[in-house]
Amino acid sequence: MPNIATVLKDEITRLARKEMRQQVDPLRAQVLAQRKAISALKNEVEKLQRDVVKLSKGTSKNTPAKAGSSESGKQSRYSGALLRKLRERLGLSRDAFAPLLGASSQTLYNWEQTETRPRQEFLDKIALIRGLSKAQVQDLLAQAQATVPAAKAKKKAPAKKGSTAKPAAKE
Repeated sequence: MPNIATVLKDEITRLARKEMRQQVDPLRAQVLAQRKAISALKNEVEKLQRDVVKLSKGTSKNTPAKAGSSESGKQSRYSGALLRKLRERLGLSRDAFAPLLGASSQTLYNWEQTETRPRQEFLDKIALIRGLSKAQVQDLLAQAQATVPAAKAKKKAPAKKGSTAKPAAKE
């Protein structure tokens, strides 16, 4: 009889554990998911607190700089590599890109090589060009080239008249 009693006791214990496991396992999964969610929320709160600290430090430093900077009032990123990537994305050579900014190709080279840094007015122009598509930039270049030859033709026209008048005067 002791064997039957121990067998029954073991079987009842096994069945009780099985029932308990069926009840507890879904709860464990829920607890694990909630802990992960809590951890993610804590990390997000810490990140937001760091951002608040950075912004509070940044506003006190940037307030005087904004007053003296460009009219747009926002700081623009700049690096020589980004300028070169912008130029290459637009498919332009330095000689073609420089007139858009109102600078020489050598100056553009120096900016790209980070030998020098553009003044704020050029940074503003770069920021504006960064927002344009390739087609819009091509249109700007076409407009600029259309106005430049017309202006050169007007300047050259009086010179041609004067040059044709001189040979006429010699005769």
